[in-house]
Amino acid sequence: MWETLATICSIFLITVVPAILILWLRDRIRGRRARESDPERQLRLQAWRQRMIHPEIEEVEEFCEGKIPQRLIAMYSDHELILSGDFKVCPPGKDPTKDSWWIGDFVPLAAQDQRLTCDLTEFGKGCCFAGDGMGNFYWVPVDVERKSDAAVYFACHDPWGNEKVAESLDEFLSWPRVAEL
Repeated sequence: MWETLATICSIFLITVVPAILILWLRDRIRGRRARESDPERQLRLQAWRQRMIHPEIEEVEEFCEGKIPQRLIAMYSDHELILSGDFKVCPPGKDPTKDSWWIGDFVPLAAQDQRLTCDLTEFGKGCCFAGDGMGNFYWVPVDVERKSDAAVYFACHDPWGNEKVAESLDEFLSWPRVAEL
């Protein structure tokens, strides 16, 4: 019995412990290299803010292969709105506990940021303008000609799907913000 227990412990020490130590050491080394200094963080945030308040419409339209609705372009002139985040909106008359939509942050209208959103090809051509912070995005369809407004959709990765949120971006942006319940 003693020999069996010793064999099991030996196998554990030889296989599991070194693997754990190697992974722990790897994470420590990566953590030091990946750590961002305060000046680097400030520069990154400043660059993000500049992309937010100075949208690159033509570049994004080329990336999305269509014209962005005029209402979306106008939304980016409301700097207070696009620089805010972490709030819920709810259609008027609906129950905020069941029908609210979380907006984690808005996405800059820059091709480099659009590349970091979800792939909309299954749902059509579109432009993501906000995310929920969990890898899901709010988007509007783009078209060959510029439209004044467009419906708002929510592309979700878990479960995979696409849901129409509002008939127009104007309607969506008019919904009141809801306090966290």
